[in-house]
Amino acid sequence: ELERVSITALLCIPVKNAISQVVGLCLLMNKPDGSSFTRGDQQLAEAFALFCGLGIHNTRMHEKAEVAMKRQRVALEVLSYHAVAKLDDAIRLSKCLVPSARYLKLNDFAFTDIGLSDDETLICAIKIFEDAGAFSAFKIDYTSFCRWLLSVKRNYRSVTYHNWRHALNVTQTMHAMLKSSTELRALNRLDKMALLIACLCHDLDHRGTDNKFQKLTLSPLAQLYSSSMLERHHFNQCIMLLSISGCDILSPLTQPQYECCIETIEKCILATDLERHFQVRKQIRQIIDTGSFDISCPEHADILYGLLMTAADLSAITKPWNVQYKTAHLVANEFYEQGDRERSELNMQPEDLKDRDKRMRLPAMQVGFIDFVCQPVYTMLCELCTGLESLRDGCQTNRKQWDSLIDRSSAEGVRG
Repeated sequence: ELERVSITALLCIPVKNAISQVVGLCLLMNKPDGSSFTRGDQQLAEAFALFCGLGIHNTRMHEKAEVAMKRQRVALEVLSYHAVAKLDDAIRLSKCLVPSARYLKLNDFAFTDIGLSDDETLICAIKIFEDAGAFSAFKIDYTSFCRWLLSVKRNYRSVTYHNWRHALNVTQTMHAMLKSSTELRALNRLDKMALLIACLCHDLDHRGTDNKFQKLTLSPLAQLYSSSMLERHHFNQCIMLLSISGCDILSPLTQPQYECCIETIEKCILATDLERHFQVRKQIRQIIDTGSFDISCPEHADILYGLLMTAADLSAITKPWNVQYKTAHLVANEFYEQGDRERSELNMQPEDLKDRDKRMRLPAMQVGFIDFVCQPVYTMLCELCTGLESLRDGCQTNRKQWDSLIDRSSAEGVRG
């Protein structure tokens, strides 16, 4: 067609996308009045080409996003299938006899999972939620709950310490605190259930490495989240399981109840990042010292719930000495495993806490950990809530035990 037209004026402008790639041409020719194209015409055509380029780019990006979303849905379906426990297993668990909390020693701060079979740990979790009113007050389907519980257990990795049994112990400590304290017994049932769900899910899919390691290795989690990488991942895993059909135990809740519960779960799981605890520690101390604590104040309630999560997460430090000693070595071994990876993969010297060559210093490091982290947590908690003194006292008792080992471990280190 161009060959049949007498061209008196021609203006050609490249159409570029957002990354300056040419995706087309804007061709203008023969002005109606027969004059040549001016600088103004060129600027107008360039502006038009710019908008065309952005439009084409956005359309293509939208198409790619649509494809990506469809792939993501397929991946989520596959992930959900493998992440969720089988219905037959849930039915089998639902038929198991559940003894009393007293028989299971669930109200005792000295509770330990040592000696319990996997099925017995599940029974303990069922009883904790039963006592919290999950089935009576919130009408949660019992089989669905069993399937959710099995799925939560399934999504904990077989790492040395941050595994399913750690999650159960943290949940049991929260249960015992809610039962032992007058102030905590007065909390509403929805918040209690949110606290228990948060405890059980607070380390979902933990990889046996900390947030610092995620940053050092530029892991996918570090690229996805700017802070509290692991804790945000744990929360997202929690939401995924709660959203899957057959595991959606919160479906009987009203919309306001559901939103409130999820918000509380999120805040509580994120609160298990010790960096966040250190950020609010001065504020907690100030509230206590001024006597201004008011549980009806949402901000104060968030602070209390965060402190409860930290206390439950660290509660191994309060257990009878034989349990604390064994658990401390599990934690240390997981740290050493990370330190080994830092040496081999990053060619760096791990900090003393993660250096297995410094393992003889474990008693001294435990004393330091108790003094700097644990003791302040339980001291402040006991100032806010009555009935929790055994946690503080257990922490102090174990400090004395670790302190008595310092000279001995140093002497053994010299002999070695």
